[in-house]
Amino acid sequence: MLKKGFTIIEISILAVILIIVGCLIVPFSIDDTRQASRVLEWRALQDRINHAFSAVKVYGASSYAEVEDYIMKSISDSEYEKIDSYKIKYMNGRSASGIGNFQSVYAVGEDNVIGFKWGQGKPDNRVGVMFYDINGKKGPNRWGKDVFGINIYTDKIEPLCAGKSHDEIKADCAVNGTGCCCSYYYLVGGNF
Repeated sequence: MLKKGFTIIEISILAVILIIVGCLIVPFSIDDTRQASRVLEWRALQDRINHAFSAVKVYGASSYAEVEDYIMKSISDSEYEKIDSYKIKYMNGRSASGIGNFQSVYAVGEDNVIGFKWGQGKPDNRVGVMFYDINGKKGPNRWGKDVFGINIYTDKIEPLCAGKSHDEIKADCAVNGTGCCCSYYYLVGGNF
């Protein structure tokens, strides 16, 4: 006698296999969706930061505090307050001790953190570095994931690693890299 259809055991095995495959795929797609959202926000924010620095350059600022104030007001309508402790890690999970030491760190609204590190005398006319955490104090607080940065020069601004080769920024914007170069990599069409 020929059997038509599937047995309950065969259907159960298929269901278990589909559930396992779904459990493996869904977390990656959710993480990719979050990262894509952060990258899109970074790209939009980059335009506002460029505009803010252009205005600072045109109207002038007599101190770094004025530059900080103007930038924060230009990129967010929210109130901001200075915060004392904020830790950033590299994409590879290591502590970002060197680039992570910012003198001025502010919570902007509920969802953003901005930090500035000033220091003159650099041979390339860089006067400071700014970071922006897209989702604020919520994790992962890692360069290239939700934290992006900009070099501030006397006459311009550029995302971190803007002068490096494509291969260098791609290697840094990887699981084993620091993630600092993702600030530039995502702006020039790099994917995560």
